[in-house]
Amino acid sequence: MLAEVRPSVGKRVQALALGLVPGLAHIAVLDRPGAGTLLFLLFVAAVDTALAGLYLVEGPLADRLYAAGGAAAGAVWLAAWLDMARLAFFRDYEKRAALRKQLVAEGVKAYAAGDLPGARRAFRGCLSLDHRDPDVLFWYGCVEARLGKVKRARRSFRRCRKYDLARKWEFQIGEQERGMEGG
Repeated sequence: MLAEVRPSVGKRVQALALGLVPGLAHIAVLDRPGAGTLLFLLFVAAVDTALAGLYLVEGPLADRLYAAGGAAAGAVWLAAWLDMARLAFFRDYEKRAALRKQLVAEGVKAYAAGDLPGARRAFRGCLSLDHRDPDVLFWYGCVEARLGKVKRARRSFRRCRKYDLARKWEFQIGEQERGMEGG
């Protein structure tokens, strides 16, 4: 499992400093490269719009571009900083870990009892907490395979392989995929 752990004090200080540049704390400290890249690109596009209004465009449109770009850049900066603060300071990591443990137990119990819709709900709840959890991705793929959703199962197994750095589920995924091929 890719356990989400509370950032240390040093990581929090780093996040505060890097949070001044939208997306940088997400990429470098908080392990959220996709969100960080998106926030950074949105900020750069907004600043570019403001600079175009200031230096490149003439006439009444220039003031509007400058104002819109400045407002958008400010909004993206604020959103990025607040999200960094939420992840580094205000997220209840212990509560999320307890909820994950409870949902996994419910999902495995439902799967063993043959309650596939219940297992699916529990594992989807886990994936909403952390979409990179290889244990949950494996179990979710098994549920989808038994429900006949082969495409979803393959995608879940592919993502499980991607995030399963210890290769814990490699053999079982192969067995599941062979079972799906066999019908």
